[in-house]
Amino acid sequence: MTRVAIVGGGIVGCSCAYYLAREGVEVTLLEQHEVAYGASGRNPGFVWLHGRNPGFALDVSLAGRALYDTLAAELPLPFEFRPSGGVMFFLTPEQGAVFEQFVAARNADGLEMELIDGAEIRRLAPPIRPDVLGGSYCPLDAHINTPLLVRSLAEGARRQGADVREGVTATGLRRDGDRAAGVETSDGPVEADAVVVAAGVWSRQLLGDAGITAAVGGERLQVISTFPIAERIEPAMYGPLAAKQYTLFRDLPGWDANAFTEEWESQDAVEMLELVAQRADGSVLMGCPMDYPAEIDLRPTLAGLAAAARRIHEDFPGLSNAAIDRTWAGMLPFTSDTAPIIDELEPGLFGAIGHIYGNAVGPMTGQLISQLVLGREPEVDLTEVRFDRDLALPGAGEAVRW
Repeated sequence: MTRVAIVGGGIVGCSCAYYLAREGVEVTLLEQHEVAYGASGRNPGFVWLHGRNPGFALDVSLAGRALYDTLAAELPLPFEFRPSGGVMFFLTPEQGAVFEQFVAARNADGLEMELIDGAEIRRLAPPIRPDVLGGSYCPLDAHINTPLLVRSLAEGARRQGADVREGVTATGLRRDGDRAAGVETSDGPVEADAVVVAAGVWSRQLLGDAGITAAVGGERLQVISTFPIAERIEPAMYGPLAAKQYTLFRDLPGWDANAFTEEWESQDAVEMLELVAQRADGSVLMGCPMDYPAEIDLRPTLAGLAAAARRIHEDFPGLSNAAIDRTWAGMLPFTSDTAPIIDELEPGLFGAIGHIYGNAVGPMTGQLISQLVLGREPEVDLTEVRFDRDLALPGAGEAVRW
């Protein structure tokens, strides 16, 4: 395999380019805007193992987390990797009882985690409300500046000889008989011996135009960023409203949805994946209201931003006077079983799509795709992420639990 065309300049696509170029492959990466334009450039930077399901999701996330230590040392540009752990906090005894079950279940799955008290959480996150009771803490969770990571992967690929083309739109797939033979683009054809589609929520249309049904939906997450503040919030943090998004919580014997939802979520048709994280410059990222538009829509909404501001103001009163710098939204790709698709879709055409937890496994997916393209045995079992498994086609407005 000498020439590979990659469609998509996010964390997955740039990781594929980086690892294939290191193998001496002639790589052309095509990004319709600039690298890190899509979900990779718009998420809060969580490398989150806390809620990864046992099996492929946890196995690949653990492998991906270990890979970050190597990437922090070898990539050409820093990306603010901070291995400071992750916390999910709770506010009521009823929530606390569920968290006890959650931590026990996670330990049984082989993931290191402990229950910590409110005093420890207040030490780790001084702006939080004084009546926080406790939370779960996973030391393997980490934080990154995802746009910087993607740019560093792209630069690393360039230094290995990859041709990274920004502002070039893939308009179709080229075939030679039944085999992928390149990509049609806004700048003309790109010939290749193999094609990797890693275009996030845009993958569905590109593959659909080629007669391939990719069961990938899009979930919009919105973020508010403050100007830098002096206080430090060390871990990546989720609040109790985030618990309902995880099957690992919902399947616990003590689960009560009423303890982890607010009435206004259903009224506004916006659910809160309540989170807070702080970047190296001191700015605080807050979110994330979730909804499911019928089309790709990267615009934040008043209802979404109001929901985020309302909940974060209640749970982090120490941020009340923080000045707001920016707001934005991104579209997170997902499949109906929440596992990505990492497979050869047809001869010479590889898919690396549907990554709802792309920060944790994006770089690892690059390694796995490199191994598949080069005909090697993947180092992680890919049975759960095959293209031909039974997946429902997500519809507009349909929530999928992770």
